[in-house]
Order: sequence, then structure tokens, then C-alpha cells
Amino acid sequence: MSRTGLQEFGCMPPTVVREPTRDRDKVHVCPSCGHPVGKSKGSQRIEKPDLVHVVLAAAFDELITFGWRCDRHPYDIVMPMRAGGSEARALVDGWTGVELRFADEHVRYVPVPEREVTENVE
Repeated sequence: MSRTGLQEFGCMPPTVVREPTRDRDKVHVCPSCGHPVGKSKGSQRIEKPDLVHVVLAAAFDELITFGWRCDRHPYDIVMPMRAGGSEARALVDGWTGVELRFADEHVRYVPVPEREVTENVE
């Protein structure tokens, strides 16, 4: 799908944040369109994140997380990997978990580089 409109002028719509989804073959897919997104696994950017923690929400216009992305829509859909809590035990050292409100209004911990949090909050 073509990405035209306000993005040509530097305006970015908020990123839609969804829960990671797999198809019946256990392949990661976009929950909106079903397109395989496995090759997009890595660091992702979330524009205008809906962070629960007030201090973090004021500090971030853009959040880096780890997961998958589908760019087949007029807006990005990011599916962050589960962090498993504020310690982000599911990832290697250097990541922490922050609470983020997803498109379904559920709040979940997503992984964020620790240095991003310490540099933006202090």
C-alpha cells in the first residue's frame, strides 16, 4: 500500500501496537492482515507511544522496542515481544520492561533498551 499524504510533510501517525500473532504453522503474522512478518524481527520504533508511567509518557515521543512490524498499511503496526515484567527476563541484558497500552486497551510490558530509559528520564 502506498504511504502518501501527511507523511510527505514529516507528520507521522501514531503507531498501532498489537499483540504478536502466529498462524496455524506458527509463523509470525500481522494480526490485521495476516501477512507474514517474521523477517521484520528486530528493533522497532513506536511513534507516540501510550505509556502508562507518567514520567516516561512525558519523556517519549518515540519508543524503541523489540518485536515485529507490518508496513503494509497506511500506518505501521508494531507487535512488541513480551517482556515478562519490568525486568524483561525474556531478553538479554541491557533491556528493561515498560508498561505500554496496546490498541486493544490492555496494558502489557514491552522491552525497551535500558539506556533509552535512563537517558530520557534523568
